[in-house]
Amino acid sequence: MNTQVSSVAHSIFNNKSAFALLLGSGVAKSAGIPTDKEIAADLIRQIAVLEDARCETNPEKWFFERFGEKPGYASLLEPLANTETERHNLLRRYFEPGEAELEEGLKKPTLAHQIIARLVSKGYIRVILTTTLDRLMENALRCIGIEPVVISCPNHIVNSLPIVHARVTVIKINGDYIDSSFLNIKNEAEKYEERLSELLRYVSDNFGLISCGWSAERDNVLKEALETSNKFRFSNYFTHSGKPGIELEELTYIRRGKPISITDTDSFFKELYEKIEVLEKAKPIHLSTSQVAVAKLKKNIIQEDQIISLHDLVRGEIDQVNKNFNALPVNGIPAKEEIKERVNYYFQQCNTLCGLFVNGVYWGKEQHHSIWLNSLACFTSEKEREGEGGIWHDLETLPGLIFLYSIGLASVLKKDYRLLSKMFSMTSHVRYGEAPILDHVHVAKVLDYDTLREALGNRQLVPMSELLFSELKPLFSSFLPHSKDYENLFDVFEYLLALSHTKILGKGRVPVGRFGYRVKQNGIRHPFEQIASELGNHTEGSSLFSPALFVDLTDLKHTEKKFKEYFDKLSGYYF
Repeated sequence: MNTQVSSVAHSIFNNKSAFALLLGSGVAKSAGIPTDKEIAADLIRQIAVLEDARCETNPEKWFFERFGEKPGYASLLEPLANTETERHNLLRRYFEPGEAELEEGLKKPTLAHQIIARLVSKGYIRVILTTTLDRLMENALRCIGIEPVVISCPNHIVNSLPIVHARVTVIKINGDYIDSSFLNIKNEAEKYEERLSELLRYVSDNFGLISCGWSAERDNVLKEALETSNKFRFSNYFTHSGKPGIELEELTYIRRGKPISITDTDSFFKELYEKIEVLEKAKPIHLSTSQVAVAKLKKNIIQEDQIISLHDLVRGEIDQVNKNFNALPVNGIPAKEEIKERVNYYFQQCNTLCGLFVNGVYWGKEQHHSIWLNSLACFTSEKEREGEGGIWHDLETLPGLIFLYSIGLASVLKKDYRLLSKMFSMTSHVRYGEAPILDHVHVAKVLDYDTLREALGNRQLVPMSELLFSELKPLFSSFLPHSKDYENLFDVFEYLLALSHTKILGKGRVPVGRFGYRVKQNGIRHPFEQIASELGNHTEGSSLFSPALFVDLTDLKHTEKKFKEYFDKLSGYYF
C-alpha cells in the first residue's frame, strides 16, 4: 500500500472541491499522444527535410543554429503551413486517431482521464489545469454527461463562468490544437498574458494542487507562475515517476509541498479513487459542533462571494450563545463552587465561537475585520439586567474577555496588527456612557484575583491569565508546532495588551499577565524585544500604529517606558 497516496486521498476526501489538478503530457502518454517536445522534434525534422539537412542528433539544436531562435509552434508552423486551416490539419494528426489507432484504442481518454471525470462528478475536483493541447480531458468529462467550462486562451477568461460557479473548469494553459490562438512552446515565452497570470495566481492561492504527468522541466514560465503564490491554505502534492528533476524539487520546496512517488498516472489515479471510495464507505466519525462550524467557516472564507454566508454563520452562533448567557441568573451571592461552575460554563459555551474567531482571523483578510470586531462588541458592553450587581454581573464580561484574547492571539499569530489596533481602540457601552474596551474588559475587573483563586482552589499569581492560557491553548495546536511557541505568542499578546492599556488609560491598574512572573522569576527574554523587532523589520508591523493607539515606534517605546516604571514597582512585592 502506498501511504503517500493515502495522504492525498485523505486530503481530497476531507476537503471537497478544494484541490486543483495540474496535468502534464504524461497523463496522455498511454493514449499515444506525443508530448510537445516530440511534436516539436517531428516538425523540425519536416523543416530539415525541406532544407535538405539532417537534424536527427538534436533537432532543437539544429533549428537554433539554422534560424537563430528557439523553436516555438509559431516559428515551426510558418514554413510548413500558410493558413489557419492548413495549420490545423497539420497538427490534428498528432491528436486525432487514424483508423489503425482507433482499432488499437489510441488517442482516446486514458484510465486516468476517466477516473478524474468520476472525481469531478462526485464533486471532489472542480479545477483542472493542463499543459497539453489535446482534448482528452474534455472528452472524458463529456462521456459522463459533464460539460466543462474550457479556457484555452486569455480571451475566454473574461467571458467564462467564474470558477466558483462552474461545476468544473478546464484551464488549457498552452491552448488547444484546434484554436489558432494557442501559446507558443513554453520555453519560448518569457511570461504569460496578464489575464492568464492572474487566473493562475487565483487558483494557486485558493486551491491545493496535485500535479501528475508533469515534470516542470522545460516549463519555467508555469513553474515561476506557481512560485509567486505565498498562500497555502491546502496541501500541495507533486507526483513523479522515477527520480524527480531539480525543477520539480525546487517547486515542491517553495510551495511547501510533498513529493509523491508513483509508477504511472493510470495506476496513481486508480489507487487514489479506490482509497477515496474506502473513505466514503467507512463509518463516519462524529464531529463536534465546533469542528463542523470551523469547517463551514474555512469553506466560506476563501470565496469572496460567500461573505454573507460567513457573517450569518458567525451571527447564528452569537445569537445562540447570547441566548444561553441571558438565561443565567444574576441575583444572589454565589458560593465558590457556583462561581467555578459558572466560569467553566462560560468557557464551554464560548468554545465554538473562539474556534471561529481564531480560524477566521488567521485565514481571513482585512475585509473580514468588521465581522470579528462587531461580534466581539456583542459581548463587551454592560448588559441591562435587573439586580444590584456583584459577582454575577462582573462575570458577564468574561465571554468578552475570552473572545478578546481569542481574536488578539490570532491577530498576533497572523501578524495582522491592523486588526489588533482596531480592537484595542474599541469602546464599550456602560451604564454611565461609553468606556474604552480595555478599561471595561480585562483580567482584573472580570473577577478579583482572590475570589477566583478561592473558587478554582489554587494560589496562582495571575489566575485569570493562567485560565485563559490553558483553555485557549487547544485552539492553536494546529497552527503552532511546539507548546513553547504558544507560550511566546501569549506573552507577546499580553504585553501588547498591557502597553495599549497604559497608552489609552494613562494611569490606574494595568493588567499584567503571565509574562510578569516569567520575566521576573524564569528569566525569559523581555517580550518587547520581539515586538520591536517585528514592528521595525516587517511592513505589516507598521499597521499597529494609528492616531487612536500608538502613533509610531517612538510613541510605543515611550509607552513601554511608562509601563516598565509601573511594572518594576508592582513586581517588587507582587512577583
